[in-house]
Amino acid sequence: MTPKRQLVKAEPGLRRELLLDSQQLKLIRVVYEQSPQTYDAATKAAVNIAQVVRQTVDFAPTSADSPLLNAVEVANREATNCFGHVIIASECLEQLGIEHFVSYANQHAMVTLFDRSSERAFLLDVATEELCCDMTGVIGSGAPNPLDQLAMGELRAVNAFFSEELLKRLPPSIDRQKFMSSRPWLSFDAIDAAQSHEYKPRNRILQFLTLPSVPGRMLLIQQYNAARRAGSGDIEAASEELSELSGIYLDVDSRNGLKEVDELCRRLISAGKYDEAIDLATMVDESLVPDDKSKNKLFLPDVMRKIAKQKGDKRLAQEAIALYEAKPPNSLRNGKLAAAIKLLDNL
Repeated sequence: MTPKRQLVKAEPGLRRELLLDSQQLKLIRVVYEQSPQTYDAATKAAVNIAQVVRQTVDFAPTSADSPLLNAVEVANREATNCFGHVIIASECLEQLGIEHFVSYANQHAMVTLFDRSSERAFLLDVATEELCCDMTGVIGSGAPNPLDQLAMGELRAVNAFFSEELLKRLPPSIDRQKFMSSRPWLSFDAIDAAQSHEYKPRNRILQFLTLPSVPGRMLLIQQYNAARRAGSGDIEAASEELSELSGIYLDVDSRNGLKEVDELCRRLISAGKYDEAIDLATMVDESLVPDDKSKNKLFLPDVMRKIAKQKGDKRLAQEAIALYEAKPPNSLRNGKLAAAIKLLDNL
């Protein structure tokens, strides 16, 4: 329902309506439909939609007791995280027939729009008014633009996102340090006790994934809810949901260390759910970006090696060895390979 209760309490004359049937959204739609329906008209409508979404729900960061992401929970709480903001805004944009995409960087979701003719790009970080803005030039040119990648049949587009370039577009009145401190997704910089950032250029180059709007929304819901189920102890349901995300699992930036899926795999192995752990690790392996050269590439054979040791399974140890041998040699890979060979010799 829009607007949220606290706004109605402050202005009793306001009338609450279902968002998708609201007068505000209908007005935005009329203005857009009477416009030339250009890219500029679409981005203007998107900014107006983001404003309506902010009047409908508050931003609430994910915590250990956060509920599952669904329409009933969001409506009751009138608060949701970035995933929920993106889903609501995307559904509104769909009502207007505006082509848009769901993008993801450093555990943060956002809506994006692209213009094929001018090669412009627009960011709709729905909960942050200052980041509903042009982002042309923020996405790196080392890979084809997201539209071209998706047109070639990729399930998701993979690009670099230069957040330092985006920060340059903030109004001069905004304190950039404070702005970044409250939005840690913008950087992998370490933040000290004084909330200042240890700036390293690479830390502000983020892995940027883009998906078509409908599958993007579905992915956000499934990945988020799987994490919530894992947090509540339902590891089998969580692993089943996540294992369906092969090739599209979002949290694969090496700097985040696969923490959630690593912990879930450990819990599955401890519970004797070996097949589920391997399915989960396989999903992660198939979701890594093509140029990933980090230790994430060793995640699947690592899981196999741990299970082989626990089960005394020679065949699985041999499979782990074959996967290690297929990776480019370095000290970490060589050490893990040696450990797997030693394990096989002892079985």
